[in-house]
Amino acid sequence: MDSALTGTERPALPVWRVAIGIFQGILFVAYPFVVYFAFQRLETRAVGGLLLGLYGVSLALRVRGPAAEIWPLVRQHLGLVLLIGLSIVTGERRVLLLLPMAVSLFLLATFAWSLYSGPPIVERFARLVDPDLPDFCVPYCRKVTLAWCVFLASNATGVALLASFAPVAWWALYTGLVFYLLIGALFAGEFALRKLWFRYYDDRLADRCFARLFPAQRTANGRRSLAYVERRREQAVTRPPSSRRS
Repeated sequence: MDSALTGTERPALPVWRVAIGIFQGILFVAYPFVVYFAFQRLETRAVGGLLLGLYGVSLALRVRGPAAEIWPLVRQHLGLVLLIGLSIVTGERRVLLLLPMAVSLFLLATFAWSLYSGPPIVERFARLVDPDLPDFCVPYCRKVTLAWCVFLASNATGVALLASFAPVAWWALYTGLVFYLLIGALFAGEFALRKLWFRYYDDRLADRCFARLFPAQRTANGRRSLAYVERRREQAVTRPPSSRRS
């Protein structure tokens, strides 16, 4: 819950990895608008070829590790490449419009499988921040992972309906704007719910505002979080210097 108490520092990412990540993020966000404007001037096969070229450049930029790391990367993106290839072969426009649905289904399968095999995806992310995640946070992480499964399934259904029955402009508006607004609302809602439920606060501005409006001492969960933080601070003080640097 408090990464500052773990005594660990995260290594800085190489500049090239940051640059590639930014490029791929821009490409992913711009995809609906690229498709929309391309369809105004190009036929489906030409649009598919354009997207396949951009996708190939994006993947090529990421291939910098040993061969053992390349195959998992190719396997993750193979389905999308095959869908783009199918659109080129068939000339069917709806295939390209279904790519965001395929991404949501892939993420849905990943999140859902983590619920079955464990630990849930959200718990894994939480342990990246705090490797000693307290036990009372684990059920909450599972419920948030389940909420993401519902969101991803709903998004895949919405994209499929828009791709099949709506104008391309509606599809582009949803996948390029509304979808991200919904993600932002989900993140913001989860953040507020987490703060209200656990009443665990740090020194960030949003946390200070929550702490002023919803003091931790007023709920049993909040007092439990305070006790947890106090134990972690005592452990950090009594821990030998050598173990703090490890």
